[in-house]
Order: sequence, then structure tokens, then C-alpha cells
Amino acid sequence: MRKIHRKESIDGLSADQILLSMFANSRDWHNVKIIKLGNHKKILDQLRVNTNYASYRDFFGEKGIYKLQTEVRRVYDLNPKDRGVYEKELLKIDERLNILSMAFSGSLLKIIPIKNDANNTWIARHNHGNDSHESHVAINFFNAYGNALKTAIQTNDYTDANNLLNELKGYQIKNGSAILPSSTKINAEIFLNNFNVFNRLASFYFILSLTFLLFLFLSIFKPNTKLKTIYKILITLVVLGFVAHTIGLCLRWYVSGRAPWSNGYESMIYIAWTTTLAGVIFTRKSFGGLAATMVLASTILMVSMLSFLDPEITPLVPVLKSYWLTIHVSLEAGSYGFLMLGAIIGLINLILMIFITNANKERVKRIVTEMSYISELTIFGGLVMVSVGTFLGGIWANESWGRYWGWDAKETWALVTILVYAFILHMRIIPKLTGLFVYNVSTIFGLATVIMTYYGVNYYLSGLHSYATGDPAPIPKWIYIVVACIIVISVLAYLKKRKHKIIT
Repeated sequence: MRKIHRKESIDGLSADQILLSMFANSRDWHNVKIIKLGNHKKILDQLRVNTNYASYRDFFGEKGIYKLQTEVRRVYDLNPKDRGVYEKELLKIDERLNILSMAFSGSLLKIIPIKNDANNTWIARHNHGNDSHESHVAINFFNAYGNALKTAIQTNDYTDANNLLNELKGYQIKNGSAILPSSTKINAEIFLNNFNVFNRLASFYFILSLTFLLFLFLSIFKPNTKLKTIYKILITLVVLGFVAHTIGLCLRWYVSGRAPWSNGYESMIYIAWTTTLAGVIFTRKSFGGLAATMVLASTILMVSMLSFLDPEITPLVPVLKSYWLTIHVSLEAGSYGFLMLGAIIGLINLILMIFITNANKERVKRIVTEMSYISELTIFGGLVMVSVGTFLGGIWANESWGRYWGWDAKETWALVTILVYAFILHMRIIPKLTGLFVYNVSTIFGLATVIMTYYGVNYYLSGLHSYATGDPAPIPKWIYIVVACIIVISVLAYLKKRKHKIIT
């Protein structure tokens, strides 16, 4: 469902219900707008649809001819580097159509193991060119289960269907136990899916971030308010959230059998974890620091929930099947959480400067100074991690590609990040650049190098670490809005601190 529809349900039906319904009554789904198209006009015109979703039948003409057949063949014949945004989107849609077709036919369900097969092969209903015993078992099972399922849908009695599934399970254990995951691992994955820990933590962290911000401003404008007990409760909730976050990552590691930071989704939830770790270590005694921690962690987890990041657990590509994945990538991705936290603290400091008055200027200066020290600690930790990670990445590159450094786009921007943050931490020894205002502004705009290293290189530049070929994806309009807002906040903070002459 994530693959073809970019959502996990339709009209309240779960993915399990939809798949079983497709298996039992596939024709009922032929006219359902289920395949996500996006908004590429050329593709919409070819299919003659005017919505972002298309049905299975929309892809075929009156004589059953696939409307995109000629274009898909042309795109597959192109060199991958010559495929632009349109071509790549066309291939994704073609893939979604094929997956839906496999769901209709039952060939998606390779659930019948071949007895004593050297390659531990499992087959589905249709196993073309094979007249083995298992092929007859598959055909008999799917026919029997399909009929039982249709009857159960009408009578709401699933006894016969469930009995067939239990027989299938026994057959799988008897003939395919060599590659079956253990019951503990199966239960762990089911628990991970049902508990949905990372999505729930996004909301939990967001509520905590608003609470911390509320009490941060309360401590500035109502300094006599007793907040000690409230602080203990909130820090306890942060620690509990961090423990749940850690358990979720460990479960994903256990289920997948590898470190959980090898793709876009996993790196996001891992960066959110390192952000929370940095907050617990460095900001646990500061309302402002913990507010920044929770704001960043919740934002990252919310981004991970977007449709373009797929949470499915997939096999690793060959180059990533190395112990260096655990070492190098954990340091590189982990450092981003520390560096991003420094930027969010800097943004909150600038916002606090905007609210300086004659009555609270001493309190604001104290809080901004304290949070700037915390920011410096987190950035120092991030700089150490990204530097060591880049050095170890060179060793991994030598093992994988036979050279330590090749000025690949990712390598170059990692070096740029190191140099920029090293400069930020050394600004204190440069005349005219020693003030808190300049430091906090630099931490915010220094984050641009992290974003370019983590995201921009993958989608806008070509190289061994990138996935971009052809036309680059357009820059979202909200990026310009965010940058404009940061500039406005910086200008207002500068004017206010200059007026009161309390923060350099």
C-alpha cells in the first residue's frame, strides 16, 4: 500500500484487508483509484486522467493495450544517467502498476516453499514452466483459500479459511524452516509495527517541545514562578521518550539484522535519536535547551512520516554490507543531530533577543549565554563525530573502491561541513566576531552545509553517494519562506540587542 498508494489504508480498510480483498475479488478493484501518479502533466495526459490517482483499468485502452508501453520501453532503453524527472517518475508508476497486477494474480504471495531446494526457493500460485509437486500444492492451496475467503466474506465465518492458513503454516515450517525467521523475531516485528513507536514519539516530542517553550518564556516574564517540580516531571518524560526511542531502534536492528541507519527513513529516526541523546547529555538542566531538543526531534520524526520516505525494511545493497556501515554511517548521521541541535538553540536564542525589555534584559542575557554554552558543547561533539566519521569513511572507501579520497560530492561537502563548523567554534578568537549574536546566527546558517551534505548531494549532485541523475528535483517553495523568516528574525534580534546594548 505504501508502494502503490503512498498511504497505508483506503477508506478505513487496512493493508491486510485490501490485499485479501484483491486476492478474493480482484475485479472489484479494477476501477478503484489506487495507484499514486503524482502531478506530472505529461503522464496524466497519456493516461487521460485528471487526478493524482489512477485505477488499474485507466492504464489500458479498449483493446487491453497498455497505454504507457511505448514510453516505458523507450525509458528502459535509456542510459540511467540520461533519465530525467519525467522518466524516473514514469518508471515508478510502471513499477506500481506491476505490483498491483501481482497482487491481483496472487503472484506477489510467494508462500509455498520448495522441498529440499538448494536455494530455499518459495513460489506463488503461478510458477511458469514448473510442473513440480510444489506447483500443484500452490495451485490447490490458492484455489481452496480463495474459495474459502469468498465464502467467509459473505458469511463472516473465517473458520475454514483460518484452518487452511494453519495447514499452510505447518507446511512452511516442515519444508522451509531454513530461512523462516524465529517466532521471537516475527513477534518483535509485529510489535514494532503495531506499536508504531516513531510516529507516536513525533507527537509526544512535539507536545513536550510546546510545554518546554511555554515554561521557558514563563521563566523570563514571570521569574518568581516555581518551576522546579514541573521541570522534574518534564525531564522524566523526556528520558522515558528517549528510552522508548532506543527500544524502537534496537527492535528495528534486531528484526532487520543490520544497523538501522542505511536508508532515508532510518537515518531520519536515527538522527532524531542522536538529537535527543545530545539533549539529555548537554541540555538536561535548561528549559531552553530541552525545548530546542524536543522541537528538533519532533520535526525530524514528522519529516520521516512523509510519503516519500518508506519505512519498509529492505535488504542492503552490496557495498553497504560491511561493518563500516555501523561505524562510519553512525558517526556521520549521528553528528547531524548534534549540529542541528546547535542551530535550533541558536534560533531560540535569537527569538529570545527579540523579546528583550528593560525589565527582563538581565534574565534574557543569562539564559542566552547559558544556552550558547550548551550549543557550543553540542556543536563540538558534532564536529568531532563528523570529523572522525569522514576519516573512517576514507578507510571504507579504500576497501570498497581502492582509494581513500576522490573528491566525490559527498566527501567534498563533508569536508566543507568540518571546515565551516571548525570556523564557527574558533570565532571567539577573531576580533569583532566574539559576540553571542554573531555566534548564534552562524550556527543557524552553518546548518546549510549539513543539509547540503545530507540531502542536497543525494538529489542535486552526481557521485558515488548520490541518487540523482538527469533533472534535479525542484527546491520546495517553503525553503525560501523559512530562509526569509530566519533573516527577519536575525535582523529583529540584532536591532533589539543593539537598542538595549546588553548582548554583544
